[in-house]
Amino acid sequence: MTERLLPLAIWMQVAYGTMERRARDAWDHRHDEEGIDEAVTKMIWLAVGIVVALAATAFFVAKYNQAKSNVPDPVTP
Repeated sequence: MTERLLPLAIWMQVAYGTMERRARDAWDHRHDEEGIDEAVTKMIWLAVGIVVALAATAFFVAKYNQAKSNVPDPVTP
């Protein structure tokens, strides 16, 4: 390795190590179950998911009906 690339290689190794340590700390913190009731959190996210799914369904049904109304009726020859 040349003298020019050595500081860059060291910097990349330190940055990767820092990033890996932060990711591992975040992962461990995520799985820490102290202080929160996980069932309540899951129910809130489930309710948010249901609301989003209902809104998306209503949007797509409205768009489908709008497109369906724009198609002309077939005429017999």
